[in-house]
Amino acid sequence: FFCRMNAFFFFFAGIFPAILALGGHQLEQLSTTRVMRYITDKAIRKDRVFIVLMFDFFASVFLLIGYRLSIEFVLNYEDENGPLEYRDRNFLTISTNGIAGYLLLKEIMTVISLYLTSRTLGKRYFKAPFNLIDIASVALLLGSSNSFHSDSHDIEGFVASFTMVLLWLRLMGAFKILNSSFSLFLYAVVEVVKEIRWFLFFLIAATFMFSDAARTVVVARGDCVNMEDDPEIMGEFCSDRLIAINVVMYAVLVGDVALDYFQSSGAMIAVFIFFTFFCIIILLNILIAIIISSYEKSRQRANELFGRARVEYAAHLRAREQFLSPKENSDFHVATYVPRVARIFLRLSYVTVSLIALASIEYGLFGAVQFLHVDGSHIIQSLSIFAVVVGVIFNAYGISFVCISLFSRYKRRNPDADVEILGRIIWVLQLGLNLFHQMLGFSTDKTLDLSSTTQLESSDDASSDGGLTI
Repeated sequence: FFCRMNAFFFFFAGIFPAILALGGHQLEQLSTTRVMRYITDKAIRKDRVFIVLMFDFFASVFLLIGYRLSIEFVLNYEDENGPLEYRDRNFLTISTNGIAGYLLLKEIMTVISLYLTSRTLGKRYFKAPFNLIDIASVALLLGSSNSFHSDSHDIEGFVASFTMVLLWLRLMGAFKILNSSFSLFLYAVVEVVKEIRWFLFFLIAATFMFSDAARTVVVARGDCVNMEDDPEIMGEFCSDRLIAINVVMYAVLVGDVALDYFQSSGAMIAVFIFFTFFCIIILLNILIAIIISSYEKSRQRANELFGRARVEYAAHLRAREQFLSPKENSDFHVATYVPRVARIFLRLSYVTVSLIALASIEYGLFGAVQFLHVDGSHIIQSLSIFAVVVGVIFNAYGISFVCISLFSRYKRRNPDADVEILGRIIWVLQLGLNLFHQMLGFSTDKTLDLSSTTQLESSDDASSDGGLTI
């Protein structure tokens, strides 16, 4: 029996890419089966795996805070690194670039490993929205970190704003693997956007239709020639900007109704009445109905959506592990061969970059402590305080996690050792981790937020005693 089970777990590395290749609803349905949940738990519950997962989550938090601070420093001091006395130390530049470099290298290795396993998996990786967000967010941050002072103000403003949005989405994507309720909301939004994409096209077309109708009225009546009576109001309808009148109609659509814009003539009043009735009363209520229906479908698939997120993470994890495996033969890539020397070099590079990212976080935390003494902006001080608090939690969590893991391994090897005092200290640390997990919506045993895995946990205990009840 144990030989069969060892052989079963030996093929873990090949199970995940095969399941990931299914995609769509088949992947979601399979991810909720007891066997697949058990396999996924075996991959994610390992201490070194979960600590990496939490490290990536904290790294996303620090990356967002660092970029936000750099924006405030540019506003107040015209430099990303803050006041003059701190510029030579480059606290924010070094910390954000170090973290972003680690995250980008990790994504690149994941893509290469999946592509070497199967071209289908490599292509499917780029079809997932959050995978693209993970790559684009760090790539834009690295590419635009020193471009705030260029002459292209419009372009740099758009890039900075877009990067900030992507960093927030990246943080949400990292959190969705840890919390099932948040995963439901996030995937529900994605599904809603897919459901309403053609409706949005129809709504935009209707808005442009009534915008052109309003433009035609003012031009036909000569209101653009005689603008002395209401130059401010008619200026929007007679503007030579391409979408000026479309912006006015969109403002009406979202509730910013200014009746003065539509009282110049009876024709304009008719345009206003038909536009508000058709787009606001009819189309927006249809939109609400579509959103409610799509969310209800997502809610019914909550466990499947969360299971899919966990399976995808486990598959990417196994892909990186086998791609960086120092073994003579990697058991993950069956159609390709990566030389062992290359895998060892990549493994050392990955470990080195990971240590650099950890050092970058600590260096950025030291800089945040220094920024507490900066006078002036309350936003900078608030962000610095928040960064220090997150940094303290990060270090306390990491130290506690490592101590608990080392103690559990020591107890397994030395079950008769007398460590009562040390055991009490570990119990306090474990209690702190459990409270932190509960606060963020995790389960209390270092696993993910799966309320339906109690039977699987007992299965783990049974397997450790010589049996497996799946």
